[in-house]
Amino acid sequence: MEHRLEDIKIPSFDLTGKTALITGGTKGLGYATAVAFAHFGANVAVASRNAENCARVQKELEGIGVKALGIPTDVLDQEQIDCMVAKTVDYFGKIDVLVTAAGIGSTCFAMNMDEAHWDSVLDLDLKALFFSGQAVAKQMAAQGTGGRIINIASAAGVMGSKAMGAYCAAKTAIIGLTKVQALEWGRDNILVNAICPGYFITSLNEEQLTIPKVRQAIEDFTIVKRLARFEEITSAIVWLASNCSGFTTGTHILIDGGAAAN
Repeated sequence: MEHRLEDIKIPSFDLTGKTALITGGTKGLGYATAVAFAHFGANVAVASRNAENCARVQKELEGIGVKALGIPTDVLDQEQIDCMVAKTVDYFGKIDVLVTAAGIGSTCFAMNMDEAHWDSVLDLDLKALFFSGQAVAKQMAAQGTGGRIINIASAAGVMGSKAMGAYCAAKTAIIGLTKVQALEWGRDNILVNAICPGYFITSLNEEQLTIPKVRQAIEDFTIVKRLARFEEITSAIVWLASNCSGFTTGTHILIDGGAAAN
């Protein structure tokens, strides 16, 4: 088949008219994603446990020129998850995109890990992610217009890392869960994918990365010999949220500076 110039569609990352909900949307990667979405025209709801941070980010996003909403939410509580979804729909009328960015890191050797540490990581990084996705998927199915769910996993879920047993277990599980969600929810035109970032500086690891030998070891493990920048991760999230990624579902995208190639 010979293609003509007019047959070639130029992709657009414009998110105008879409409504995105981001858990963990007031800090770190969640916040950076909210800002990126707003710059591409999406209306954005951000959720976190801190009401003051929610109000601050709502105001900042509105300053970009989009509609925004901050929703104080503890995603460990399923009733609050349902309320978060309901408030988003009441305010915007729909949800087109969910980014599950709420989570915590942890450092503990497997021999020393107690049940409380294990539960705290798995509850927030995996259980809360699942029930947030479930609640939004039900809403998307009811809307009848499909949607995008973007789970934030980690390169640590692909490679593993010493002293990060609970975190790696949760992030590895997210990759498997993403496949199941894509398989089950694809009938409603809900596309589900996971992002697996390598190291970037956040409030969760900032103190650790101030130790020169720790940061150097992490940077040396990558091919590019540095940490990631937020825009190098959010660009992939924007792509998954946009109409450009309509043939992508049930997979994970590594953005790790080549670390997994070692």
